Amino acid sequence: MSHDSTPRAHADAARTLYDDDILLWSEQQAELIRALGRRRDLPNALDTENVAEEIESVGRSELAAVKSLIRRIFFHLMILAVEPEAAAARCWRVEIAGFHADMRRRYAPSMRQRIDLDALWRSALEQLALTHEGTPLAEAVATLPRTAAIGLDDLLAAPFDSAAAAGRIRAQA
Repeated sequence: MSHDSTPRAHADAARTLYDDDILLWSEQQAELIRALGRRRDLPNALDTENVAEEIESVGRSELAAVKSLIRRIFFHLMILAVEPEAAAARCWRVEIAGFHADMRRRYAPSMRQRIDLDALWRSALEQLALTHEGTPLAEAVATLPRTAAIGLDDLLAAPFDSAAAAGRIRAQA
């Protein structure tokens, strides 16, 4: 008997998808549960629709977390771009490094087509504009690009050079 056909091998394959792409795993598992709920030969005591919805929410939660981390990276990169010599610049780079590590750990390949970088960029830009409204930095913020100046592949790269990324943003302003 081949090792690939053992229950353990099947569990390892499922675990790999869970580990590699929680969003895709959650959607596949939810669909399997819904299919079970449509079977007439099984007892109907299992609330398949709500169980499936809860499993899907695991993937959606991870996607929301990744989007939030990207928006926070963008916000801090923008601050770094408009105030590169600020006393807090080192702290911003440290925060970006933390957000980046968390984002890379939680990112799954199936999220790529669901992440709108321009929308996240605009959200971060709006927050930064509100933060600096009425201050001398408001003009510098107004010159920042209106679309994402950093691509997803750049964000997923390791190591991530926040100073260089802020410099690219500054150059596009």
